[in-house]
Amino acid sequence: MMQEAAKILVVEDEVGSRLTLSGILEDAGYEVTGAEKGTQALELIKGGNFNVIITDIRLPDVGGMSILELAKEVNPDVAVIIMTGYASIETAVNAVNEGAYAYFVKPINVDEMKTAIVNALRQQRLSRENKRLVDDLQRSNKLLFEANRQLRAATEAKSAFLAHMSHELRTPLNAIIGFSDLLLYGMAGEINSQQRQCLEDILSSGKHLLSLINDILDLSKVEAGKIEIRPESLRLADVVDDAVTTVKPMLDESRHDLAISIPEDLPLVYGDRNRLKQILLNLLSNAIKFTPDGGKLSIETVRKGNLCQVSMVDNGIGIRKEDQASIFEPFTQVDTLPGEKKQGTGLGLALTKQLVELLGGRIWVESEYGQGSRFTFTIPFAEKEAASE
Repeated sequence: MMQEAAKILVVEDEVGSRLTLSGILEDAGYEVTGAEKGTQALELIKGGNFNVIITDIRLPDVGGMSILELAKEVNPDVAVIIMTGYASIETAVNAVNEGAYAYFVKPINVDEMKTAIVNALRQQRLSRENKRLVDDLQRSNKLLFEANRQLRAATEAKSAFLAHMSHELRTPLNAIIGFSDLLLYGMAGEINSQQRQCLEDILSSGKHLLSLINDILDLSKVEAGKIEIRPESLRLADVVDDAVTTVKPMLDESRHDLAISIPEDLPLVYGDRNRLKQILLNLLSNAIKFTPDGGKLSIETVRKGNLCQVSMVDNGIGIRKEDQASIFEPFTQVDTLPGEKKQGTGLGLALTKQLVELLGGRIWVESEYGQGSRFTFTIPFAEKEAASE
């Protein structure tokens, strides 16, 4: 049960639809306010503090995009969900680019709407918890100057991280998920079974990535020791296959050749499946991005005592010696392919290093500029854990 009901504004000129949706959300425990016209909604937004705003994009007076713009101006953290009675890819793009959290085509799937609201409220709670954590740490360490300096730096890094994460990852992923849904519903024309399977894979991968992004937000609590790791005995080949399947479209587009070398008798490793997959995805994505089209990539594993050693090898542009010492630091960006600008947040390898260390391993790089790179990390075998029990 929710200790404090979240406030939701439903803007819909069709009375029956508005009352039905409002009633369903009230039964779910939310505090719901309804508005028939856009002008009424604008006044409510100015005077209220809504967690979620659900609005039809077409209203008799003021459009949903105007409501979205004002809502984001009043409260940048508010989750605005757009509804429409017609399918328009262009409209979906515009809504997402302007900051809409989700985009639904009528008739609304109520379960999907509820899920979107729950996810939006969860992200808002995580943001508030992170801010409270930072404030508490700053207050409790006023007498420790050096510790306070480090905490301020960490706070700035986390704030920048959250801003970049929202803009660089969550928004385009919501677009991918929304567009995949539209295509699966046949809004852009009929699709065959093979196309449907591809779209379902895209949708599944998009939702998985969005879930990972939400998990990444938990890394802001690493310094406080509050990140949760769920270790288990894993077959490394299964996790590698899962990660490779996720990046297969990128591999196909760049025409890279990926070789995988995992001994059949390799013992089970001991770690968190999602975190291990995230490590592999980060390293695979980097190898693809920094290797010219048609390059050769490989994943190699060997046993080193009680540790499994996993290497991601590429014949890409490599890393200069002077950059290798800082490549695992937050916001560090090195040279990319000629003619391309630097992309992303510069947090991928920093997060990867944190995850590897949380799983009881370490990571390092061997690289020659112009020749390629080898990123290697270690992870304990499950038998080591069993032996210690």
